[in-house]
Amino acid sequence: MRHFLVSLSGARPDVLKRCSSERVKFEGIGGAVLTTSVLATLSMWFALTSAVGVERIVAVPLALVWGLIIMSLDRWLVSTIPAEGARRWKLAAPRVAMALLLGAVISTPLVLQIFHAEIDAQIVEIKQRRVDTFLRGQDRSSVGQQVAAWRKTVTDLQRVVTSKGDVPLDPSADPRIKGLTTQRDTAQRQADTSYREWQCQLYGGDGCTRKGDGPLAHASEEAYRKARAQVNALNAQIEQRKRQLTLDDDDAKLARYDQARAELPKAQAQLDAATRRQNDLQRSFDARNEANKGLLLRLQALNEVSGRDSTLQAAQALLFLLFLMIECLPVAVKLMMRPGNYEKILKLAADQEMWEARGAYGVGYQRSGPAPDRAAAPGRADAPGRAPAPDQAGQATTFDSGIRDIWYNQDSMSAEDPFASRAPAPPSEPAEAMTDPAPGPEAAAVNGEPHSIDDAALRGMKDTRTSQIPEPPERQNKIQLYDEDDDFF
Repeated sequence: MRHFLVSLSGARPDVLKRCSSERVKFEGIGGAVLTTSVLATLSMWFALTSAVGVERIVAVPLALVWGLIIMSLDRWLVSTIPAEGARRWKLAAPRVAMALLLGAVISTPLVLQIFHAEIDAQIVEIKQRRVDTFLRGQDRSSVGQQVAAWRKTVTDLQRVVTSKGDVPLDPSADPRIKGLTTQRDTAQRQADTSYREWQCQLYGGDGCTRKGDGPLAHASEEAYRKARAQVNALNAQIEQRKRQLTLDDDDAKLARYDQARAELPKAQAQLDAATRRQNDLQRSFDARNEANKGLLLRLQALNEVSGRDSTLQAAQALLFLLFLMIECLPVAVKLMMRPGNYEKILKLAADQEMWEARGAYGVGYQRSGPAPDRAAAPGRADAPGRAPAPDQAGQATTFDSGIRDIWYNQDSMSAEDPFASRAPAPPSEPAEAMTDPAPGPEAAAVNGEPHSIDDAALRGMKDTRTSQIPEPPERQNKIQLYDEDDDFF
């Protein structure tokens, strides 16, 4: 489990082995990443089951995938925040913003789940309000008005039929009167238009270029008189129909009874058709209203409940901030962590890797300081104007291995530990006892490439030609190969 937590923190195990005291720190970071991923999994499961309506078993793998995504993102966030340097906070700012966004998204379903009882009760009230609003809109709609009108007509006709014609019909509900009234209104509008045109032709006005009692005026007058006559005729028919509906003699009662019996089935059919249309709309609305269980509805219910109760509102805010803080915990822990031995060793390891990589590809360090005063020996491969021999290109490993053996034999150090101290030890025997001469500058021509062996040990050897090589600038603290705020590693 401890190795798993370290891997979640983004730390390098090989570097962490050399600083055991730093292990607890990175285990804590890994624990924070694991905590956020577990909360993200629960949050997604609650959101899928309560808001989306996914089956609980089906929601488990989806929630686990979301938790792994959050785990990977948090691991990337904590591993890419530099431990020190002037640009640390500039580089951390977008990562902190991303962590806040993820925290807000993850904490919302958790808060909704905690207040699910209050939210469910408020959802019932919200849906009932929507039903009431729909019904009021139905009454004002064309379908609702048709249902109301035909229902009144059917009721009046049934009263006439039941009373055998004794009960008079309501003139305002009579279909014939309604039709005559519509025709009269149309004729009246036509009469008004013709009258205005007639007056315009006689006395002038907008649209009348010439005024006077001419042919145009006579035509407008004729149209007006015809429309007016039609209006008078329709008014007479309406009044006659009203008298028929309200007469009390036996003939009138019998006529009303016969008329009601004939018109009642037609009116009932119209009422049934309008009622079916209204019921279809009602069922469609009820289905949509019942199926609405989404996240937005639950958020609306939570806002309405918390808006009426200050205690609930404060509890909601505190819980949201709590989960938000937990979700941002990995980034916060990494920012509050002070650099330790791990960061120093990681810097050395990164420098060593870069040195070896440049040596492998035949690229030397480009130092910005003054070049060391090293006289180019006749046999050196790096002497000015001298190129490495073609047959020596594949001997870099052999040469480096030979130099490494000389160095570690002199220092009594393990060649497998590149991080151990490389301070040269005094030779075990006098220099005169050495049978083989120490490698000098001529040996560098074997491979023609800069090797990665530190020459501090070679300079410490007695009676060798490398003792004349001056201390490199980077060993004299005169120059740095990398800026301290370099976030490349």
